[in-house]
Amino acid sequence: MRQEWTEKYRPESLSDVIGNDDAIRAIRRWATAWKDGPPKKRALVLRGEAGTGKTSSALALARDFGWDVIEMNASDHRNADSIRRVAGIGAISETFSPDGEFLTTAQGRRKLIVLDEADNLFGREDYGGAKAIVETIRATGQPLILIVNDYYALSRKASAVKTLAENVWFHRLNDHTVASVLERLSREEGVDVDREVLERVAGNAGGDLRGAINDLQMLVEGRKVIGSADADALGKRNQNVELDAALGDMFGARTAKDARNAMLWVNKTPEELILWIEESIPLEFRSPSELAAAFDALSRADVYLRRTRSLHHYGLWAYAKEMMTSGVAMSRREGRRHAPSRYNFPGYLILMSRSRGRRASRQALCSKLAPMFHTSSRQFGSSILPYLRSLGRRDRQLLVQIAVDADLDEGDVAFLLQEDPGSKTVDSVVSEMRQLSTRGQETSVPGKETVSTKRRKSLSDF
Repeated sequence: MRQEWTEKYRPESLSDVIGNDDAIRAIRRWATAWKDGPPKKRALVLRGEAGTGKTSSALALARDFGWDVIEMNASDHRNADSIRRVAGIGAISETFSPDGEFLTTAQGRRKLIVLDEADNLFGREDYGGAKAIVETIRATGQPLILIVNDYYALSRKASAVKTLAENVWFHRLNDHTVASVLERLSREEGVDVDREVLERVAGNAGGDLRGAINDLQMLVEGRKVIGSADADALGKRNQNVELDAALGDMFGARTAKDARNAMLWVNKTPEELILWIEESIPLEFRSPSELAAAFDALSRADVYLRRTRSLHHYGLWAYAKEMMTSGVAMSRREGRRHAPSRYNFPGYLILMSRSRGRRASRQALCSKLAPMFHTSSRQFGSSILPYLRSLGRRDRQLLVQIAVDADLDEGDVAFLLQEDPGSKTVDSVVSEMRQLSTRGQETSVPGKETVSTKRRKSLSDF
């Protein structure tokens, strides 16, 4: 099987990375700072759309500085245990290479930890992953790079990343640059490709260099000459544009067509997109008349979305997107645009996410404690949980014993005490739980009577 060109021609050095010169300089500065010990920002977030060179730059950096690499990607479960086991162990100050060689930081020998697609932390299998990432950043004695397509998906789950890590933004390449790279690869492979075809492939990829290389390899497979007519075999590549940049283009558009096209390849449903636009309107418009016009256009889009849901007629989506993009953007009538530095995640989604999280936490806690009280989860939640919370706050010993007997985790304890996970109170309870589990309640000595420790409290005492 032939090797994929994206791997065959992956940059060996940062100097080989095409485009994004500002990002490459920022990466070099950050890596150089490690020569004098861990810098203030021990982690680097490489953000940007797919195919812009983020992963290639991270691996090229390691080669340039002679660092070994520990890599976790989307195929791994990024829950708390796996991150602490893989990235956490690699983050100690002194470490070893994959060959067993001791790497001393005094001689500049380091290991680069790369968490690829760090924004994809969803589902039960990734539980606790965001918190473990923050813990790893704070404790690491080795350079750590997080690679994300959607920065807000990561920062929403791990807000501390905003202050703990340095941000480097990778932008899409222009079509001319992509076409030049494709032309060079064609020569390397001994394939004669018409320039018109290369430009068509580059334009079709929309700045996604990796996607353009894959398209070209597919097109030339088994052939030595590609003419202009062969470009018709290419379909339109589905470009997932980063939302932040797309919103900026939409609000800054001068024509309705430009506003509509700015959101054309955003990987969001109209129901999701309207929430982002709603959150961004107050940041973009200042005058009352413009705000009124923008929200009026958005309300009309909402009407079309409601009719789409009720009638199951998804052709109405086109009208909804027209109103929420062109209609909103063309509401600007006067004054200079005050573009925000960033757009906020929709508050509605945050509230709904928190609500789902609370319901899931409540259900998990009730299912663990209900058997101890010989009742159903529903009955426990409505009749017993409020009293148990009160008892737990007043009697730490009882709380710790129940938590150990029911095998509660940190999240369960936090919900029971109505505290944030990671708070001092929750950390203290979890620490006591571990001590109690390790010590045990009684020590049995062969041939002698059982030596009892201090009698514990249990539910029968109440």
